[in-house]
Amino acid sequence: MDFKQFCQLLSELTHVPHEKINESSSFRDDLGIDSLQMVNVYIQLSQRFAIGLEQWIGSADITTVGGVYHAMTRGGVQS
Repeated sequence: MDFKQFCQLLSELTHVPHEKINESSSFRDDLGIDSLQMVNVYIQLSQRFAIGLEQWIGSADITTVGGVYHAMTRGGVQS
C-alpha cells in the first residue's frame, strides 16, 4: 500500500476529507481525531492488515499520519 492509498483509507475510516491528510498531519491537532477514535482506527487497521496491536505500542510516533504509515510498513503491510 502506498502512502496515497493509505491516506484514502484513513479518510474512509475517519470521515476526514483526504485533502486534509498528509504525512505530517497530527491526528488530534490537525484532523480532530480524539483518542477513542484513534483506538478505533488502530483496531480497524490491525484487523484489515493482520497487524498485532503491539506494532502500534512499540512505535515511536503514532500521533501523525506518517508515523502510523511507517509503523505499518515496518511490519510488512503490502495492501
